[in-house]
Amino acid sequence: MWRRRRLRRLEQEVAAARVAQAALQRRLEAFEQIAAAAGVRVSADDNTDTSLQPVPATLIAAAREAHEKGSPVRLPVNGGEVIAVIGDEGGDPREWWAAIHRLAARLRSAS
Repeated sequence: MWRRRRLRRLEQEVAAARVAQAALQRRLEAFEQIAAAAGVRVSADDNTDTSLQPVPATLIAAAREAHEKGSPVRLPVNGGEVIAVIGDEGGDPREWWAAIHRLAARLRSAS
C-alpha cells in the first residue's frame, strides 16, 4: 500500500515537473521573440562563463519569493542594468544569471 502511494506521489511530481517545464519553455520562447524583435539572436549554445560572477542576492531572493504575476528585479550587468521578471515557474537562479549575461553580451556586441 505505501508503495502505491509513493508511486502515485512520484507520478504526480513528474506530471507537475512536466507542466513547469512547459511553462518555462513558453517563457523562453517569449524571451527569444522579444530578443529577436530587438535584433538580438539568443542561443543556448553560447558559452559565456559566469562561474566567476556570483549570483546577485536580489535575484536569489526574487526566486524564493516568486509570484504568479512576476516580480521585476533590477540587476547590474556589464556596466549596465537589466530588469528581469521572475515568475513562480521555478528554475535555477544560476542558469537565469548565465542567460542574462549571454543576452547582455549579445546586446552589447550588437550596438
